[in-house]
Amino acid sequence: MAKILVIDDEAELRELMRLVLTRRGGHQVVLSAGGRDGLKKAFADPPDLAIVDVMMPGMTGYEVCRALRDNPKTASIPIIILTARGQPVDRDAALAAGADEHLVKPVTMAMLMEKVDEMLARRGGGEEVGGTLVMLSLRGGVGVTTLAVNIALLLAQKEAGEVCLADLSPASGHVALYLGLRPEPHWGKLPPDALDPQAIAPYLLRHDSGLWVLAAPYYPLVGRTMEPGTARAVLDALAQRFAALVVDTPSLLDEATMAAVETASDVGLVVTAEPASVQTAIGTLRALKTWDDKLSLILNQVTPGPPPPVSALEKALKRPFAAVVPFDPAQSQAVARRTPLVIGDPDAPLSQALRGLVEGFGG
Repeated sequence: MAKILVIDDEAELRELMRLVLTRRGGHQVVLSAGGRDGLKKAFADPPDLAIVDVMMPGMTGYEVCRALRDNPKTASIPIIILTARGQPVDRDAALAAGADEHLVKPVTMAMLMEKVDEMLARRGGGEEVGGTLVMLSLRGGVGVTTLAVNIALLLAQKEAGEVCLADLSPASGHVALYLGLRPEPHWGKLPPDALDPQAIAPYLLRHDSGLWVLAAPYYPLVGRTMEPGTARAVLDALAQRFAALVVDTPSLLDEATMAAVETASDVGLVVTAEPASVQTAIGTLRALKTWDDKLSLILNQVTPGPPPPVSALEKALKRPFAAVVPFDPAQSQAVARRTPLVIGDPDAPLSQALRGLVEGFGG
């Protein structure tokens, strides 16, 4: 049973949805006739899913969506927008505002129940959806891209190729380089209306392994990153299209990175034994404490030498590591050859360490 918030100024439709959702779905339903009241109820006791009408007096459904996404308590809940307008521009507006799904009135209750069940299953980590894994570190040089690329390739093997790797770096990201791909096209060329799986498809690259890639611009973008509304819409569209999505984020908590964290099912925070990396990880855990239940620490040894002091590091970070990746001298050659280790040497120490991590991803 899920808690579902319905915000709609039509009393008859509100009651109909309440009856269907409670009797057919067995869900708990909270009703609201307006945007401000609905937000008050959502922030006081966050629902598992929200159904929001667009045209309401005082506050539109788009404004409600943006407010829900801006509040950490409700930032990651699935949102269904209901509207009498069914043009592509209306769907784009709903997705840009932060909605996950756009349904056109009059909507059948069977269709509504189907979408509710689908989105709740996705949120709960159902078998048909692998989820979104975000790889993150605010300390550069700790191997985030190396891990993201190899993990994505392992997932592509597991999911028969229906996996995408998105590089959100605005400063010449290296995902395409590691895979031997030319980063053309890339997300910097996405038009404003490319906010659904069909529109984004022409901007995806395909690796020989079957992995799909949304590449970063080759030349650094000056003074801008992916806009938060665009980032959320793009990530949501990719999550709808693929069985699993891996996101390689830049080393800063910009709008695109935060959109990725908010929509993620899992966030891998990469740490090395270097004191500066540990300090940065402690600060990152504090900054992202709202999403603490998503965060997993990954200890990555990027330099040769004795194994890192795992127990001492866990004590400093006040939490255990989900995985410990040993130093692999073959990694530098893998980058030079544009052949990631999990493909070039499946038995390499790095490949073996990541295989166990991937098995636990997505439930």
